[in-house]
Amino acid sequence: MTEHTPGYLIGNFTVTDPALMAEYGQKATPLVQAYGGEVTLTVSGLTPLEGQAHSTLVVIRFPNFAQAEAFYHDPAYGPVKELRLKATTGGFLALIPGLPA
Repeated sequence: MTEHTPGYLIGNFTVTDPALMAEYGQKATPLVQAYGGEVTLTVSGLTPLEGQAHSTLVVIRFPNFAQAEAFYHDPAYGPVKELRLKATTGGFLALIPGLPA
């Protein structure tokens, strides 16, 4: 894994409070952008072909894994993360390294 290998934050959950989730999005977006991240995929109403999944899938791409980790662990993200936790149920959030370019 190099500094040129992208890092991804992937979330799969069910939104239970759309208004609170919208507030989360407004507050999280500037933090994501500060770390070079961009939302590459947001799907509501996901229909899995196999297995079980929650209805919302989000993929955020960062320039590298270190930037993805730094975003998630930024103290400024803590209170924003609480909004997401209150606005959703189930699922997961994961940081993963991408494939080398």
